[in-house]
Amino acid sequence: MRVLELPFRDVALLDVACALVMSPFIPENNDRTLTSRVFQAVHAIYRHLEPDTSARFAQVLLLVVAPSFPAAVSLQHFEVSPAFAVLAMFALFYLSLTASVILYRLSPWHPLAKYPGPLFAKISKFWVAYRTSKGKLHIDFKSLHEQYGPYVRVGPNEISVADAALIPSALTDGMPKGPMWKARTPTSVPPLIAIRSTQEHARRRSRWNRAFNSASVKGYEPVLQKRALQLINELEKRTVSSGSPSVNLAEWISFFSTDFMGDMAFGGGFELMRDGGDKEGFWTVLESGMRSAAIIQQVPSIAPLLHGLPFVSKNLRRLRKFGVERVKARKANGALTKDLFYHLIDEDKVEKIAPTDTEIISDGTLAIIAGSDTTSTTLSGIFYYLLSHPLDYQRLQREIDQSFPPREGEPFDVLKLSELPFLNAVINETLRLQPAVPTYLQRAPESGSGGKRIGDILISEGTAVVVPLYVIFRQPSCFFPAPNAFWPDRWMRDAVKRSPYLSESISEVSDEKYDGEVITNSAAFIPFSFGPANCAGRALALTEMRIIVAFLIQRFEIKFAPGYDPKEWEGHLEDLFVFSCGPLPVTLAMRV
Repeated sequence: MRVLELPFRDVALLDVACALVMSPFIPENNDRTLTSRVFQAVHAIYRHLEPDTSARFAQVLLLVVAPSFPAAVSLQHFEVSPAFAVLAMFALFYLSLTASVILYRLSPWHPLAKYPGPLFAKISKFWVAYRTSKGKLHIDFKSLHEQYGPYVRVGPNEISVADAALIPSALTDGMPKGPMWKARTPTSVPPLIAIRSTQEHARRRSRWNRAFNSASVKGYEPVLQKRALQLINELEKRTVSSGSPSVNLAEWISFFSTDFMGDMAFGGGFELMRDGGDKEGFWTVLESGMRSAAIIQQVPSIAPLLHGLPFVSKNLRRLRKFGVERVKARKANGALTKDLFYHLIDEDKVEKIAPTDTEIISDGTLAIIAGSDTTSTTLSGIFYYLLSHPLDYQRLQREIDQSFPPREGEPFDVLKLSELPFLNAVINETLRLQPAVPTYLQRAPESGSGGKRIGDILISEGTAVVVPLYVIFRQPSCFFPAPNAFWPDRWMRDAVKRSPYLSESISEVSDEKYDGEVITNSAAFIPFSFGPANCAGRALALTEMRIIVAFLIQRFEIKFAPGYDPKEWEGHLEDLFVFSCGPLPVTLAMRV
């Protein structure tokens, strides 16, 4: 159905509504018919969409020119000044349009009418935008799905699908990135993660695939090892050697990951570990922009206006300035190593179309943000969970010691690390409880496709689907027992039932009655997303996490700092599209 083709029932209802509303002001039947037809045309568009401020000409046509016709007609019927008549008709037109759109979105004729959800969410995306501003959207969505079931309407044209069986069809071919990505990226050349065109995404993704294949990741290991050693040395110097009582481990892991990704993306540019802080203010810009971007993505219709706000545009300008400076410096210095930038700039000349500077700036900045923030939050979460569960900490320490004895060399054998079962189980369990993108994996049918069927759900064009990983990863049908608790043994597969730690760890994490059944739905576990738009840097992120966890546990005895309440961790976690964590104060002692 084309946008301007209204069903007969809609036309009839609008004719009746228009007659009731307009009759006191436009008594002539022919004039009311003209007004009704104009109203129907505008309603036909906005019943599906909200005003898009990026399409300025179209909005002027619909919201200024269109109501001018009934306003002009009304002049001959009002016994007041022409100015008042025009203003009154415009106000009446807008109020009637708003009311008709709201009624349609709440009506049984809306395509998503059968799916339950909060009343205000059905009316406007401002409901989700408001909940996003509170930073607890992952909790909100979990509560919604517990109340309403696996399918929840969370926007006028958006449905949240917490059904593991539908993950493949929701995130694969025919379902590219959803409309929120247009709102998140005001630039004409978006980064890879925000590209909605499948053809353009495939073209740009090819460089990332080469940058993160096994051979390329192997080549990044010397830089990763250098930065890991620097982290260990800085922590030792600033705590053990100086006698400092505690350190914010989450902050220092963030320093490490930013320094490392700066090396990867632009051949350098950050020295947060050396400086002991963010002297250039880059992280300040990122953190202040995270919340605004998370909110703006929920209201694409007014995103251009919001991006124009001084405090938002200032951050965007500073971020772009940084990218421009780093690209210029990296090009001037040339390629010293085959880092990520080497592939993004296509120095091998593999691409038929050379990447533009704008693409390089956009993708390089993305690499730093996506590669540092998500990895550092996950690493911090790993240590929070391990310190909260001493048995698991000790067990992992023994496993690492067996392969990498303390003071007998650094744990830099990536292959050996990848084969440590409990280390991998700990990482998986943290990613399950604390996925980097907890809620808004959003997809929508490709333009011109006519829609996409996902299971029994027909997703029409203009409708978006959200796959909330935080919700799915904590469903008892996917992960049992204790789906809300940290229990790495669930990932040990065949060994889980005969594990000597089983009874202890289950009693530690859960009061549930346990009969020996273990459900670990690996198909539902997609912490790096799924399909053609999944995380390109998965292999590097896992390598980074394994090295840092093993190195810190091999070198230090780590404990929560005195006075720190571990319950604060969950409270400080904020869902700002990606998880953002609070401080993690710990004490460090060198292992003898």
